[in-house]
Amino acid sequence: MTHIRYMARAVVALTAALVFASSAAPGAGAAGDPDVAAWQRNDRPDRLVVIRPRSVSLVERGTVVRRLVPPAGVVPLSWLATSTGGRWVAYDARDRSTVRVGAALLLTPNTILRVDERTRNVLMAAGTTAASGTWIRGSRAALDIEGVTLTSVGADGSRPAPADAPGRPYVAMGAEGRLDIRGSTITGFGREGRAVQSGVTWGRMSTGSVTFSTFDGNRTGLRLSGASGVTLREVTVQRSAGDGIVLGEDRATTADGLTAQGNGGGGVVLDGGPDPRVLTGVVTRNNGKAGVRAVDQAGLRLESPVSHGDDSGIELVACTDCTVSWPTVHGTSRDALRVRGDGGRVTVERPRLNGNGHGTGIRLEPGTTVARVTGGKVVGFARGIDVGGSHAEVADISLADNRVGIGVGGRADRVSLQGLLIRGGHTGVTVGRGTRHVTLSGFGIKGAASKGLVSASPGLRASAGRISGSTSSVVLQARADLSGLTIDETHRAVHLSSGVRATGHDLDILAQRRGIQTDHEARMDLTDSRVRAPMALTGDGRTERHGRTTVSLPPFPWLGVAALSALLLAAVLQTVHQVRHRRTPRPKVATHVRNTV
Repeated sequence: MTHIRYMARAVVALTAALVFASSAAPGAGAAGDPDVAAWQRNDRPDRLVVIRPRSVSLVERGTVVRRLVPPAGVVPLSWLATSTGGRWVAYDARDRSTVRVGAALLLTPNTILRVDERTRNVLMAAGTTAASGTWIRGSRAALDIEGVTLTSVGADGSRPAPADAPGRPYVAMGAEGRLDIRGSTITGFGREGRAVQSGVTWGRMSTGSVTFSTFDGNRTGLRLSGASGVTLREVTVQRSAGDGIVLGEDRATTADGLTAQGNGGGGVVLDGGPDPRVLTGVVTRNNGKAGVRAVDQAGLRLESPVSHGDDSGIELVACTDCTVSWPTVHGTSRDALRVRGDGGRVTVERPRLNGNGHGTGIRLEPGTTVARVTGGKVVGFARGIDVGGSHAEVADISLADNRVGIGVGGRADRVSLQGLLIRGGHTGVTVGRGTRHVTLSGFGIKGAASKGLVSASPGLRASAGRISGSTSSVVLQARADLSGLTIDETHRAVHLSSGVRATGHDLDILAQRRGIQTDHEARMDLTDSRVRAPMALTGDGRTERHGRTTVSLPPFPWLGVAALSALLLAAVLQTVHQVRHRRTPRPKVATHVRNTV
């Protein structure tokens, strides 16, 4: 009897074991299977390859159809191509260097996937739906890509897949993962739709590197989103549908030699981040928005950035203690360098900006707290420099062929313009009515076609400058103090609008017609100055002379008169010569001489 009971218990135990084994077998789809759970957590793709340290599972529509034992340590993509089967990962039938990926690849913690020259061309299917598309992603895992080309393939075989294909592939590394890309090209990655994905993403607390690689035609080329310690060196991102390179909330990123060209959005976008950044060797070309756009940066240093043909060059938004050194911008449609956002403190050193007659070279918008612009050249814009913020210093800059050299407007306060050389254009310097405490010193304005200096700012101080070749050199619409100015080659030197009071000290004026014109109830106080013009002091207002001020006609142009007299004398002598010889017969050539000319 006891023996029968033992036999019964053994049968029950064996039956339970068989049931358990059956439920855990491939294809059973047990609710507790970790691979099925991983499939559910990762958007339920049609086919998913789950890579674990000791197993590789193939999950199709929520069912584990096969399990494989991978090599220890690093799992090469070439191993998947020979082990998983044609619908998953497989070599191309006609080219053993090409691998076709038809499934999403999930890297679980402590796994390493390597894609190298053994699979030199990787074609990843885009599918017709998000679920039928492919991707590679993982957390606390590593993905190593070297010397390969990854390309998306549309359902119709197009390479790369159309930009609006809902299943376009992407690569994303999550928390504490590592992604390294060396000497590779990634083309046609990133998808739109409900779950928007960039082409390649380093997620929060992930790390890795990109060196000597190209990202072509992706949605967003590459994105750092909270990553840490990523190195970017000699990276080219081009023809993205959106932005080229996005660095957001990342830490300790090293970037050198970034090129962004032909992207639909911005070239390089910096969006927040707790640490100071240093970016060197950034080159942007023909991007649909700004070449470089930096938002909420602290301690940013942009060294020698170059922008060619972008919609706008460099934009700094709410930047604190940011420095842009030796920027070069050519051919923008809008602003070459723009600073905006409350509380911004920015330094721009030696800019070299060339426009096409539109936009602004350097725009310091209202809200900018402190800005310092020194050295460099600004050429060929509608407005060379526009100052709307406070505590701005612009020094030692050459401006040429801008319609307006420098404009100070809005409610700008405490603006210092020093050592400026302005050539050509329509107007040299304009200062608006709402501004305060504006000083202009050590400057030169030459050849402005209309006006040299126009000011409606109460209390403007202009000193130690020269204005030459303008129709009207100085136009004052508010109280001003002028000292140490030389004004010549002008039709009208100084014009005070109605009711304006101004002082002039040590002025040297030589005008072709009017020296100082004061309108109704305007008054100019001149001290130790010299005014030479056919109408030296004119208008309905008053000009008071103090100290050693002298007023006279301009010097007689004796040299010009002498030159004109010499020309007239030469004309008279030539006429006399022709009259004296008008009846002299013309010489004849002997008949025996043959003219062969």
